[in-house]
Amino acid sequence: MNKLSVFAVMLIMAISTVFVYEAYSQKPIQGQVVSFNSIVMGGNGKVSKDEAKKLADSGNPIVFKSGNKIYFVYNEDGSFAGKKLANYASNDKVGIVGKAKKVNGVDIIIATMIESM
Repeated sequence: MNKLSVFAVMLIMAISTVFVYEAYSQKPIQGQVVSFNSIVMGGNGKVSKDEAKKLADSGNPIVFKSGNKIYFVYNEDGSFAGKKLANYASNDKVGIVGKAKKVNGVDIIIATMIESM
């Protein structure tokens, strides 16, 4: 390999490392795990961990509320993360690291990490 090729490979590796680091060094979006059906019906959405697991298992959406926004949370593989969120339903504050965006008017988060705060 000539020096230019080696330099190009090293530059690409350095840039890739920076992008990977940035993806996992984002500040988490903080909020609560809630029942979407409860919010739609006028409730506050709060559910226990056991209730959230039962709801998620029966197909009811478990979502993430941060401020006045409701987010549908997806895993990086594109699957819905409602069952994973249900494990954090009893926590007062949950943090999600990932990419928040709006798709066809719906707020979503592609989560790289979910944690108790």
